[in-house]
Amino acid sequence: MALTDGNPWLALLFKPLSPLLPVDFQYTGPWLALCYALMGYFGARLVETVSPRPVPMVLGGTLLALSPVMAARFGHPTLCAHWLLLALLWLNLRDIPDARTATRSLGLAALFNAIASGTHPYWVGMLMPLTLALGVRLAWSRKLGPARVAALCGGIAALDVGLFALFGYFGGGGLGAEGFGEFSADLATLVNPMGWGRLLPDLPAAPRQGEGFGYLGAGALLLVVVACVSLFARMREARTLDWRRVLPAAVVVLLMAVYALSSRVTWLGQPVADLGSLYAPLVKATNAFRASGRFVWPLHYLLVVGAVLLVARLWRGVPAVTVAALTVALALQAYDVREDKSALFKPVRFHRLTSADWDALKGPYQHLALFPPHVQWVCRYDEPLVNALAYQAYRLKLTFNSGYASRTPEALAAECRARLPSGGLDASTAYVVLPQHVRPFLDAGARCGVVEDLPVCVAGGNTDAFAQGLARQPLH
Repeated sequence: MALTDGNPWLALLFKPLSPLLPVDFQYTGPWLALCYALMGYFGARLVETVSPRPVPMVLGGTLLALSPVMAARFGHPTLCAHWLLLALLWLNLRDIPDARTATRSLGLAALFNAIASGTHPYWVGMLMPLTLALGVRLAWSRKLGPARVAALCGGIAALDVGLFALFGYFGGGGLGAEGFGEFSADLATLVNPMGWGRLLPDLPAAPRQGEGFGYLGAGALLLVVVACVSLFARMREARTLDWRRVLPAAVVVLLMAVYALSSRVTWLGQPVADLGSLYAPLVKATNAFRASGRFVWPLHYLLVVGAVLLVARLWRGVPAVTVAALTVALALQAYDVREDKSALFKPVRFHRLTSADWDALKGPYQHLALFPPHVQWVCRYDEPLVNALAYQAYRLKLTFNSGYASRTPEALAAECRARLPSGGLDASTAYVVLPQHVRPFLDAGARCGVVEDLPVCVAGGNTDAFAQGLARQPLH
C-alpha cells in the first residue's frame, strides 16, 4: 500500500471483510465523511479549552470544518485527514494540570502519529514536530521530567518508523522525486483564493504552487481581524492569557511554514529569495518531502484556531459578542468558499469492460498488464483505459501493472520505451498491447487477438480457453 496514495489502515481494516462486502464496495466516501466529522469534533474540543458553552463550540468547529484547504484536497483522499492537525493543536493548547494528564497527552499523540503513519507520510512530517512541541511544553511547565519526555517522544518516533517499515515505505528504489522548490507555498498563500473564493480576487502564483494552497477564507480572515482588535479592546483580559502554553507549538508551526516556502521563495509567483544553499545538505529529506507547500497547513489552522479561541476567551464575559462574531464569520466563510470546485463535482469517465471473454483469464493467468506500462508522470498515461483494466483485474483477482504511484523505480522509464517486456513473454500474464507494439509481440511468437476492441497478446505456447478465444479475432 505504501507510495500508492492508498489508505493502508483502511485497507487492513476491510481486507478480512472483503468476502462479505459487495464487489464494488469503496471506503473513500465514508473516509471523507469521517474526516469532516472529526474536523468539527476536534474544532469543538479546541473551543472547549476556553469556553464550555455549546453554541461557540458548534460554531467554531463548523468554521474549522469549512476550511478551503480541506475542500481542495478531495482529489487526494489520504490528504484530507486535516483533523489530525487539529487533534495535535488541541493536545498542545488544552489545560494539562498534572503528570497523569501529561502522560495521557503524549499517549494520545502516539495514537494520532500511528494513524498518520498508516494514512500518508506527510501527516507524520507535520505531527511529529507538533508532538515534540508538546513534549517541550510538558518539560517546560514541569509536568514531566525532561528525561521522561525525551523517552516518550523517542518512542513515538520509533513507532512512526516501525509502521513506515511495515507498510513498505522503505522498500523499492527510494523516496526521492523532483519538485522541491516548485511545489511550494507563496508568501501570499493565506490570502490568495486561487479560484476557491467568491469574495477576494485571485492573486498570481507559480504553476505548481497549488500544493501550497493555504487560503484562510473570508470568514476566517475577518475573525483574525476581530481577534486582533479584541486584543486591544480587551487588554486587561489579554494580559491574563497563558501565552507560554502556545509558544512551543507556534515556533514549530512557523518553522514548518518556512519550509513550506521551499528553497525558491516567491511573492505573487515571482522569486524573491534563493535559499538553495541552505537546503543543499538536506537534499534527501527535501526530495522525499518535495511538496513542501503542504507544510503551510499547520500555520493555516493555528491562525484560524487562534482567532476563534482569542475571540471566545477575551469575550467570555460577554458571550453574545462571541456568538455574533463566530456566526458572522461562519456565514461569510460558507458563502465565500467555492465547494463546487471540489473534485467531488467533476464529471467522471469510467468505462467498464463488459465482454464475457475476459472471464476466461481467471484461473490460467495471475497478471493483467498494459504494454508498455501506463504510469502517470513517467510513461504515457491513458487514465480511462488504465481505470477500466485496473477494475477488470480487480474483479478477476489479477495483479495489474499500471496506474499512479507517488514514487517509481528508475528502471520503469526504460520499460516504457521497450519493444517487449524485459525477460520475454510471461505465460501467466495477459498483455493489453498498444497497436504499434503488436508486431514485436507477434515476431516473438505471441498469440494475439482483439477483445472488446483492445489488442491482447499471450505467450504463444498457451492453449487455455482465453488463448484459444483470441483466434476469433486474430491479429497477424
